[in-house]
Amino acid sequence: MALSLMADASLKGTLGLSVDQARAVDTIQARYHKPFASKRQEQNQELRKLRRARIDNESKLMAELEVVTQRLHQELRQIQLNEDDDIRKVLTAEQKVKFEGYLKLRKEMVGSSRDAKDF
Repeated sequence: MALSLMADASLKGTLGLSVDQARAVDTIQARYHKPFASKRQEQNQELRKLRRARIDNESKLMAELEVVTQRLHQELRQIQLNEDDDIRKVLTAEQKVKFEGYLKLRKEMVGSSRDAKDF
């Protein structure tokens, strides 16, 4: 996977990242992308199973799948939190304040999507 050396454009612009910081953020994001995508795919598969179980009114299966999907949700959230923590490590104090605003905006934007999440 080739790095663009520019980090996420809106993140770079919002925080005023230097070239070195943008490179570091790109590296961090690349490191977390694959595990997050893989876990998200697993979660989506389990959520589809849960929807089918609800349609079929299979209460035992629903209970099992609700536990599984909640665990996967927490794992996804932890991956995102770890990525955010790693990004914070390359930021200045001023950029960290801006980053918290960026995270708040990101959370608000995600909530308006078809599958609301809290990470």
